[in-house]
Amino acid sequence: MKQNKLDEMQEQALLKIEHNGCWFAFWGLLVMMAAEALLGFGVKTMAGEWIIFMALALYLCIDCIRHGIWDRRLKASGKTNLIVSLLAAVSVGIFSCLMANRYATEILDYLLTGISSAVITFILCFAALSFGMALYKKRRDKLEQE
Repeated sequence: MKQNKLDEMQEQALLKIEHNGCWFAFWGLLVMMAAEALLGFGVKTMAGEWIIFMALALYLCIDCIRHGIWDRRLKASGKTNLIVSLLAAVSVGIFSCLMANRYATEILDYLLTGISSAVITFILCFAALSFGMALYKKRRDKLEQE
């Protein structure tokens, strides 16, 4: 392994650059997939982006939990999970309404598509966050005992 030639200030700057680059890639991929879906691109066309996006999301989740990190700003709590799940549900509901433009003929079709997508997203997101929070708390307690 090569010796690190950076001083502490350079190392901190590099970590910040890598951090910003990671989140730029994460959100950029999400926005690109949403735009491509709205433009009617097929699943096969977006498969590569989806695989990279999911691999990055899983890596971030698993490694943060492994190191006992939840978030820089948000507290690991049921209230936080509820708010984040509601935000995700509203976002997906709106996106689903926009996607329903291809087949919906009446306003009721748009609303049912959006509401059902939002409800399913809320349930899945809240369940995933609650499960992740339980794993995080268990891991954090284990790390604190060591």
